[in-house]
Amino acid sequence: METKKETKGAVYNVIILDKSGSMQSIRPQAIGGVNETLGTIRAQRRTNPELEQVVTLVPFCSCETRLIVDAQPIEKVSDIAPEDYVPCCCTPLYDAVGNTITRIHGKVEGRDDVAVSVTIITDGYENASREFSGKAVKALIDAYRNEGWLFAYIGADHDVEAVAKGLSINNYMAFEKSEEGTKKMFARERSSRDRWMAKMKHCLSAPAEDRRRLLEESGEDYFIS
Repeated sequence: METKKETKGAVYNVIILDKSGSMQSIRPQAIGGVNETLGTIRAQRRTNPELEQVVTLVPFCSCETRLIVDAQPIEKVSDIAPEDYVPCCCTPLYDAVGNTITRIHGKVEGRDDVAVSVTIITDGYENASREFSGKAVKALIDAYRNEGWLFAYIGADHDVEAVAKGLSINNYMAFEKSEEGTKKMFARERSSRDRWMAKMKHCLSAPAEDRRRLLEESGEDYFIS
């Protein structure tokens, strides 16, 4: 009989992925990149079995913000298929981010044994939100960063630095929206995630009074090469 892994904490991996119509040109690379990222998370679970790896995957456009995976252990998460990601219409970025991070916060609130990583990938500016403003999303991000959450913003075809900083996100990366550029972006994202995750065992096993500081420090220079 297989012995159940004893967990001593959890890492919540949240991926918010633009699926507006302009993402169609890199659809295969987006699907492949997300699946390779899921592979990285599975590998971390095997390497550090005491840390549960939880995944939320949210593709969004103006006709739907779809929870393909809703806070599921990585063991229960399958790779996404082409039918799971069909780009169309506009970019309600603020609504997708605001609703998703509020939902995740409700799941982890009150726990001191979790680390949360939120990665936002988009190829354009906000143009369709109805529920959240940029100011409201920034306020949420500021609050959750103060709890030790990591936020990363990855973008193409717009002023990535300005949008990221406007949302209070210090970790950002611009990429070229081509087959090769998208592959390079996901490779860098995975290596950054891997490096950050390797620190989580230490962060989450530290004394409670030190955890928030260690989590905040672990996210500094996230995309450093």
